[in-house]
Amino acid sequence: MAFVKKLVALVAIAALTYYTFGAGGLVASGALGSGFLGVAIGSVIVAAGTYIIQTALVGSGRAPKMDAGKVTVRIPDPPRWLHCGRARSGGGVVFGEFDGEGRFWYVVIHSDEILHAPYSYFLDDEPVTLGSDGYVQQAAFRLKTNKDRDPADFDGQGRGYIRIWTTTYSATDPVPPRIAALDAALGTLWTPDHKLVGTTFSVVCLDAIPIEHRYKIYRWRGPFGMGEPALSVVGDWSSAYDPRDPTQTLGNRSTYKPTRNAALIWAWFRTHPFGRGKAETSINWDRIAEQADICDQDVEGIEGTQKRYEAGVAIVDSKRRADAEREILLSCDGQLVFDEDGKSWVRVGHWYEPTLSFSRNRDIMAMSSVEPQDGESETQGVIVNYIEPDANYTAQPSAAWLNPLYYDSLTTPKFLTVDVLACANHNQAMRLAKAIGMRSQPRHKITPVVNLRGLQARHERIVTINYDNTFAGDYEIATPVELDGAGIFTGFGAVPVTENRWTLLPGEEQPKPVVDGSAGTVSFPAITGEIVSVSEGTIKIEFPAPPRSDATYVAEYILTSDITGDENDPWRPMSININTAVSVPVPNGEYTVRYRYVVGSGAGPAWEYSTASVDTEIVYDGGDAETEV
Repeated sequence: MAFVKKLVALVAIAALTYYTFGAGGLVASGALGSGFLGVAIGSVIVAAGTYIIQTALVGSGRAPKMDAGKVTVRIPDPPRWLHCGRARSGGGVVFGEFDGEGRFWYVVIHSDEILHAPYSYFLDDEPVTLGSDGYVQQAAFRLKTNKDRDPADFDGQGRGYIRIWTTTYSATDPVPPRIAALDAALGTLWTPDHKLVGTTFSVVCLDAIPIEHRYKIYRWRGPFGMGEPALSVVGDWSSAYDPRDPTQTLGNRSTYKPTRNAALIWAWFRTHPFGRGKAETSINWDRIAEQADICDQDVEGIEGTQKRYEAGVAIVDSKRRADAEREILLSCDGQLVFDEDGKSWVRVGHWYEPTLSFSRNRDIMAMSSVEPQDGESETQGVIVNYIEPDANYTAQPSAAWLNPLYYDSLTTPKFLTVDVLACANHNQAMRLAKAIGMRSQPRHKITPVVNLRGLQARHERIVTINYDNTFAGDYEIATPVELDGAGIFTGFGAVPVTENRWTLLPGEEQPKPVVDGSAGTVSFPAITGEIVSVSEGTIKIEFPAPPRSDATYVAEYILTSDITGDENDPWRPMSININTAVSVPVPNGEYTVRYRYVVGSGAGPAWEYSTASVDTEIVYDGGDAETEV
């Protein structure tokens, strides 16, 4: 009976479905012999030589992708999200209101999972930090305290206008702690009955601003459309059981810890009540511990050292749970396996010495194969779309992995592009691209028809084939192992594999195309060619044409002796007439002038300074108007 139990174990392959040369070259999961070389692997579809990857992974495609989780929305029924690993989350706004002091408050639910400290914030797509007073420190969200409320020139300058609070629940208490400031400001509207049980949420408060200066802060793309910024948070989400940690007890979630390990995150989702919903006892934890060790191996790359396989997932409630599980498996090139007791585990992409072999004389009844016509393949490399932390956790294409079997530097290559949005490391993305590429663009693919001994391959990923001089060596099983209708023969699709399948060789890793997310920072050229002069007791500045059509010059002057460096030094404005600034008549003395231009957003370059000496005989009456005698 133990033998029979072992035979009925199944292997469900996720990442291994990328196995083709192109149109007409996929392998069928429900046929033997030449049928394997004819139509499809599972549900992967080919159209005009191009993979429709989203059809294979997310069915109809109506469910948002993982990277959509960073967007903050305000709709009647916002989507709910599960997170695990490190991820950026926006969420759904469920409340917004002005209080009696003119401050605007809103509440955004980020996730149905626990958020672990430390974490950080984004306002729109700008990373921000909070000061000891709770206000955002970045200059883009602050104003000076002078009478004109000029935009701050550097972080921490002037006064902040935006505060943020975040609260989350725990494994022992599903009710998040309340935000006292929100209760005090809007307690009659945000009542004690608003508990948001089992969620992580944030509260944003924008202080009241004089109406003439409001545009300097309310200039963002927030969920209410009033110019407020949209909030998202980045951190480590949820807790997962790690069988290698003796301080954790299976079944006691209060002992679980946050993780980025791809194998542990798969087990978390497999057993999560809102994931696959399987019992924790249905997992082979000994095998998971082995695979978690592989995921934690250090891998050297051109940008340093990283773990072999990490994952950060954001799974929307409308996504089919089987599809979400496949996306997690893709992050580690994983294979879902069931042991002889029916317990599941994931075999991550890595090389191991095969223990199962099939020979022509003993096992293989027939052999079919396909090779590319004229040595050509439909595609010559792979690009993986992944989440790039340096691009503010935005989906980005990896550098292309070039298949050495087919890439020709003299021709324009075509690339297979695959979304692996649970991956947030470029080196890992390129390793996945290589694994997918060598599986989908091999030198040949075979479908041996094997006797019943072939059922043992259902527990393996790598086998040895000894058929003839052409088809001999190690092969990766790239389709489910199928039993024919008569129950006599088995068949599967396979591609050649070497120990370097999951390792980038020298020269294979390329620099990531996007290196940071600061491209949104606008630079402002300095003013050149201006002329500062004194005429009849007035200071005059002639400016060149402004560098932008929405730019306007501003200029101020002050007695040099009155400068203390304080924001409230008595700078006086100069009148602007197109590109000319003129002061009122001023008393004799040494003056300092400063000038700059501002654009429609209120931003602009730093002040530029010059001096002017006035020695005209005038009488100064101490008012705003100054007249010459």
